[in-house]
Amino acid sequence: MRRFTLGSSVAFLLAASASCLSAQSFATRPCPDAERSGGWFSGQNRVCEVRTATLPLVNGHVAVAGRNGSIEVTGEDRRDILLEAQVEAQASSRDEAEAIEHKIQILTNGEIHADGPQSSVWSRQSWSVSYRLRVPRRLAANLHTENGSLKLADLDGAITAETSNGSMTLSNLAGDVNAHTVNGSVRVSLEGNQWKGGGLSARTTNGSVSVSAAADYSAHLVADTVNGGVHVGFPVTVQGRIGHHIDSNIGQGGSTLRFETVNGSLRLDRI
Repeated sequence: MRRFTLGSSVAFLLAASASCLSAQSFATRPCPDAERSGGWFSGQNRVCEVRTATLPLVNGHVAVAGRNGSIEVTGEDRRDILLEAQVEAQASSRDEAEAIEHKIQILTNGEIHADGPQSSVWSRQSWSVSYRLRVPRRLAANLHTENGSLKLADLDGAITAETSNGSMTLSNLAGDVNAHTVNGSVRVSLEGNQWKGGGLSARTTNGSVSVSAAADYSAHLVADTVNGGVHVGFPVTVQGRIGHHIDSNIGQGGSTLRFETVNGSLRLDRI
């Protein structure tokens, strides 16, 4: 006869409850080009699916950690988060690629991230996950990916966004925004006639920076490049010619907008 102690029974029930609470249900559909083959090596097979789920916004904050994939976040008039994760796997056979895909988990407790089998060039197997999120316009966000682009639009809040190898596109943002890439270009679209919030810092190490704003835009502009030129299509007051650094007001001044690159040009154009 088997015996169960009260303590072990309670522990089992708590563990089971935690498992149920942490599980996230996803609706899945094939990617539009899921049948395409190809990859690092000729003859590779690729499988791809999109997993969709609606998540609560906890304490007004969202965090996403990616690897080998892009992150796109767009603000909308909503209270929850609509998450789309594009999951791709590649291998020498379709059966192997599907087996890898089935092992990839999208975890949403706390930081949104993926967990899956270890990839290796020598094994001719790889996988990646790209994220697209529709979120409330006002929120705090911490976004990080390796080997993928970042695209942020229509957001207002304390936002940190980083990628190691990928471009960044920032459109209609407000609040206190800090965005950084190592290898990639930066494109910024400033909406309205002034920045609303603490300010913006957008930096790249290897890549150009391109900024567009309305002709009547006002801000405190700081622009730096080491190996590249600076072009500003707004009237600014500087001593001497415009070289690699500008620290000046445009229009009536305002929040500080800082743009930096080491190896690349920097342009601020009127639209």
